[in-house]
Amino acid sequence: MKKTLLLLFIILLPLNIYASTNTTNRDTLDNLGVNKHWKITDKNRNNVLNTYLVDASEKIYDFSDILTNEEEKEIFEEFINFIEKYNTDLVFLSDNISYSYDKVNEDYAADFYDYNDFGINFPNYSGILLLRNTYESDPYFNIYMFGDAQLYIDWDRSEYILDSIYDDFKNKRYYDGLITYINLLNDYYESGIPSSKSDYIVDKDGYLQKVYHTPWTFITITSLIIDSIVLLILIKRNKMVKAKLYVNEYLDRRKISITNKQDKFIRSHTSSYTESSSSSGGGSGGSSHSSSGSSGGGHSSGGGRHG
Repeated sequence: MKKTLLLLFIILLPLNIYASTNTTNRDTLDNLGVNKHWKITDKNRNNVLNTYLVDASEKIYDFSDILTNEEEKEIFEEFINFIEKYNTDLVFLSDNISYSYDKVNEDYAADFYDYNDFGINFPNYSGILLLRNTYESDPYFNIYMFGDAQLYIDWDRSEYILDSIYDDFKNKRYYDGLITYINLLNDYYESGIPSSKSDYIVDKDGYLQKVYHTPWTFITITSLIIDSIVLLILIKRNKMVKAKLYVNEYLDRRKISITNKQDKFIRSHTSSYTESSSSSGGGSGGSSHSSSGSSGGGHSSGGGRHG
């Protein structure tokens, strides 16, 4: 009987095992495990020490144990396919952390991404992190974009993603929610950068910078219109002036006495000028919509959802 129960337990055990993640301690003396160009100072050293040091190749960090092993495996494969296709890292992070305001979740997520090797092989450390905080008093989830991912997933797209997975996450159907999530990301990347971010670039520190283009077409058309108006005004004024053909038309006969009258053509002179208009300019300016983590690197996020 005992052997039968033990065998039954062994058979059913894999169905109840949830995914787990290994972490290592950071060396507080020589190496904090931060391989990106972020500067470690007295201000952010504690943030580094308090951040999990993980293997960045795992992609799924389920500290709250909300996924089964099989679910984690399937999600991982979907993540890897996305990463290889779009050169953008993907991270899913679940944990149970207490908080009294949403910024705590953002800081936690940003530090986790920045102080591990996520996006290390991609320009501007590009990647997307989905955080699920299973805090009992106030469950929360949000999406965070780093590097060039900020161009592809703007505010509207991030909000649509959060709305689309809300019911699944709230009702703890995490696998279904993550499948919806990855499908939407694939659709958005296939669609390309939305118009809201078409005039932006990401700088080396991960901040969005708006590029201002000189509107040469508008300037040229405006200049032509102004020149045409001025020319029409000048032509109209010239037509209103009556030409004087004889010298005596300019003289006051009551004040001038002519004793010797001769007509002599001395010379002819015509004056002309050209009115020109030119404009110049160019360059780029910055208008950042990124937020800064303790590392000093930029990132964007959605509005977050409670539930």
